[in-house]
Amino acid sequence: MKYFKKIRKSLLFLSSLVFVFGQSALAADEEYSYTVRLYAGNQGQLTGSGISAPANAKVSKSGAEITITGLKYGDTVYMSPQDAAKSTDSKYYVKGIRRSGRDNSEATESSFRVASDRDYVIAYGISGNLVAYRVNYLDEDGNELLGSDTYYGNPGERQYVSSRYIDGYQPQALNMVKTLSTDESKNVFDFRYAPAGEEEEAAPAAGGAAAPAGGEAAAPAGGNAAAPAGDDAAAGGAEDPADAVGGDAAVPVPDEQTPQALQDLDQIEDEAVPEANLDANGNRGGTRMSYLPIYIGIGAAAIAALAATVFYLKRRQKALAVTSDDTDIVELPDDEK
Repeated sequence: MKYFKKIRKSLLFLSSLVFVFGQSALAADEEYSYTVRLYAGNQGQLTGSGISAPANAKVSKSGAEITITGLKYGDTVYMSPQDAAKSTDSKYYVKGIRRSGRDNSEATESSFRVASDRDYVIAYGISGNLVAYRVNYLDEDGNELLGSDTYYGNPGERQYVSSRYIDGYQPQALNMVKTLSTDESKNVFDFRYAPAGEEEEAAPAAGGAAAPAGGEAAAPAGGNAAAPAGDDAAAGGAEDPADAVGGDAAVPVPDEQTPQALQDLDQIEDEAVPEANLDANGNRGGTRMSYLPIYIGIGAAAIAALAATVFYLKRRQKALAVTSDDTDIVELPDDEK
């Protein structure tokens, strides 16, 4: 029994140690701040507007780079690439943003929940027979909350569009994507907003200019041009793409107050479904959260070892008791005692 008590105390101590270490790691991880960088690329320059970030973050512009520091896990950053940059070459137009080190054709969502450090570059398209597309910002009843934005893109291409930050409201989707049509009446993106449960504050864009509430973007000059010679290098010394890990912050229980990461309008039209799938990518590269499964595994192993030890000792104790009951007691004669 003494041996059993020592084992039990050791296992309980190990379990407690794992729990305390895991809690400390999680607490330290919550205090970690993230940085997002946006580079102008080779075909344009940054305007210093078109970006909204939480009040706890700092947005600064330096040359061809905008840096957002002090971001916390789960913070929402809104980027409108067509407002954040302008093309300096009539052969190109601002298409969206891409991850650093990737091709312009790999434009992606520009508003996201922060989960890691990120490097982005403005993505440009080659000006062809451009068509207009309109972005509306509406409440649940279809009333206009902000003035519509009109931008331009090439028909047949998948166009990503970002929602805007609106004080006191939460968008149902942070981004939308749709294949542009030659029929401009079909190129409409309607972002729906619901009153926010908790007011989310947004900081002004770099240079002290608040993100614009609306207005039309001028169409770039048309005309055919040769494709760029290669991938744009991120200006200002962007980090290697292998180091730029990231993904949207995980949303464990989506509800009406949780915006979708991306709404695919092409999918809705093809499959007639009310909503696109929620993108809840919970990868948190470069943080202590990636070690959480290890903490859980160690704790589970300690509990399993404790249970196995208890089971073994009970079986052993029972076997010894049975052996003792079956042993015959032989009485020696008086002369042999």
